[in-house]
Amino acid sequence: MGSTCKSGEKEMTVTEIKEKRNGRPTIKEIPLPPHVQRALVIRSNGSTWKVAAESVGMDYPTFRKYVRDHPDANDFLERQTQDALDQSHSKLIAAAPIAAAPNAAQRLIDVINDENNRGYVVVQAVESLFRIIDRGITDRENAEQLKDIKETLNALEGRRVVDV
Repeated sequence: MGSTCKSGEKEMTVTEIKEKRNGRPTIKEIPLPPHVQRALVIRSNGSTWKVAAESVGMDYPTFRKYVRDHPDANDFLERQTQDALDQSHSKLIAAAPIAAAPNAAQRLIDVINDENNRGYVVVQAVESLFRIIDRGITDRENAEQLKDIKETLNALEGRRVVDV
């Protein structure tokens, strides 16, 4: 906070002066601009940060600054990335040779439960089942850890204090 001087006017700190900058709002104070949103969509579809920025007429450092400083940028990027992954998974499931993943899961369970199957067949099916379950749990945990790492990296790039 600034202090007051003898004339009663408030003195501004250096931080307050820098934030004011001719009355122009900072990145944090404005809604996420449409061109930044478009760049984030491009990035979420697998393009590099540089290509995404150039695709909407931005320079790379400015785009990264938005991602680092804007409170909505990372959430927007995460939602777009998840949407892209969901669409990809839907296409893969629809194109699977078996009607859909639930049918494949049921078939695996049927192989495990069929007493007429040889032991080695059941053992392989059980191993596959445990691998699938383990992979699902691991993928979920890795996604959470990756999210934390990205937040830490963005905080470090922005020279913000990070609680590690």
